[in-house]
Amino acid sequence: MLKLSERMSRIDTSKIRRAFDLAAKLENPINLSIGQPHYATPEPITEAIAAALKDGKTAYTPTQGILPLRERIARKFLEQNKFAASPEHILISSGISSLIQLLFLATIDPGTRVLITDPCFLIYRSLLRYFNANVTTVPEEFTQEDLDRLPPGDFSLIIFATPSNPTGYVMKKSQIEALAKFADARNALLVSDEIYELFDYEGQFTSAASVHKNTITLSGFSKTYSMTGLRLAAAHGPEAIIKAMTTLQQYTVVCAPAPVQWAGIRALDLDMSSYVKAYKKNRDACVSALSGRVKFPEPGGAFYIFPDVMEDEDSFVERAINEKQLLVVPGSIFCAERTRIRISYAASPETLERGLAAFVSLLK
Repeated sequence: MLKLSERMSRIDTSKIRRAFDLAAKLENPINLSIGQPHYATPEPITEAIAAALKDGKTAYTPTQGILPLRERIARKFLEQNKFAASPEHILISSGISSLIQLLFLATIDPGTRVLITDPCFLIYRSLLRYFNANVTTVPEEFTQEDLDRLPPGDFSLIIFATPSNPTGYVMKKSQIEALAKFADARNALLVSDEIYELFDYEGQFTSAASVHKNTITLSGFSKTYSMTGLRLAAAHGPEAIIKAMTTLQQYTVVCAPAPVQWAGIRALDLDMSSYVKAYKKNRDACVSALSGRVKFPEPGGAFYIFPDVMEDEDSFVERAINEKQLLVVPGSIFCAERTRIRISYAASPETLERGLAAFVSLLK
């Protein structure tokens, strides 16, 4: 019988993916579990994919990605993120999850010390455990005192997302500046996951590379442009790291889908502000419905809210499904607490209203 590797014992099926399977079995689910936009991919993007297919742009691309897309992303970084970027320091891949795997393959050995914010996106913690990294956490809303209390010694990576999943927290510029000084002192590379950057409802977002040059910036198309299944993202950072990740991509992902790369150029010219405004209204509806009933970090961005239901998460999720056909995500996949629930408000106003009413009715 085939024996799996020891490291497979350190990882399990994502509870979010399980929600996909469960939703398919319910007759009339209220799905507030999935972190993907409810709106369709904008038509100019699908038209660009169709045009690329018609033009025969279906072959392998350069491993690093097509140059016109890398040039357009470099311009986007300069104009929107406020840092200068070279196309040669940009790698295109099939989603940020792929880029994270390539980064970890390039930089992490067993025992490598990594600092992450807590709570955090489940893939960071799961893959770091898979690679047997030595992980230290710092609160998402950390202060300088929190950094000062961290154990001595160097870190290889400092990983965070802004805005974040699952809380929607937007990191303050002063925090990024503090992390930059800490990274320099500890010989670490900053890794800033900015997949939700346009979903910044109070105008607080700062791109880490605009503050600290020694940063890997992860920028994706999935959330803003509703391209979750099309798989397209970019990493920008120091030449040596991007080169190593590109080499690894030759033996893994190979390249992002060619038609989607061409569509990415078109996507970056679209005005998505109306979609962002709609989700800001959804955020406000969540805050209004839950305030005074449960405690939660008020989200400044992304499309999640992370309340503490003061009940075992598994019990709450089971009751939500059985009593209300409501799908939400247990919080322990993002942090150590077992009484938190992640609600995704990437939904129509009607679905969100039904879901919030069901959620509130379940609170004890």
